[in-house]
Amino acid sequence: MIVYKIDVIAELEKIGVNTNTVKKTGIFAQSVMRKFRENDTNISLQSLNRLCAILEMQPRDIIKFIETDHDRHDFIAPILQNQTNH
Repeated sequence: MIVYKIDVIAELEKIGVNTNTVKKTGIFAQSVMRKFRENDTNISLQSLNRLCAILEMQPRDIIKFIETDHDRHDFIAPILQNQTNH
């Protein structure tokens, strides 16, 4: 599961980017801002790229992967099962 390492909204506000700025400039859609507020990491790579540029950070500074039981069951197990069948 991909999670944010930072509070995106707080980091944006630190550099003066708020909802009004976003509306005026169109840097992010309101739906993307809502995802940032709700810690929803289901954003496009384009949005992540913009976030990196604006915050002057690398993706690894913003997000990280935490393996969950769901990941092991739904993604890893089928691959391992397929490898043992060959």
